[in-house]
Amino acid sequence: MPGLNPDTRQPPRSRPTSHGTLAAEVTGVNHYGARARDHWRKHLPAQLAQIQDQEAFFAQLGEAAATEIDQLADALAATQGPGEGYLEEVARLETARKTAEMQVSREMLLVDPEDQERIAQLMG
Repeated sequence: MPGLNPDTRQPPRSRPTSHGTLAAEVTGVNHYGARARDHWRKHLPAQLAQIQDQEAFFAQLGEAAATEIDQLADALAATQGPGEGYLEEVARLETARKTAEMQVSREMLLVDPEDQERIAQLMG
């Protein structure tokens, strides 16, 4: 398939290089895990340095976040209004998804650097 690494069959992730161009980086970390990793690099570098297998940590964190988002979005979107039309349904589902993503991002991905208890929980 075009754009896929034949050895891993995962889509490449673009990242900026030192020259301002983009290079493909194949990773097992989904976009939620990548978002968390970027946050930890910027705001929690000391804690990040303590994680032995960062790839596995952020892959697992990203998958857990994706699962939590799916479950929360389903729960939030469960109530359908009477006579709801197509556009209202789309709006309800999109709102539920965005609300779930924001909540899970706050709780799991974009950890407050001052919340040592939550950081310790995530690091296991």
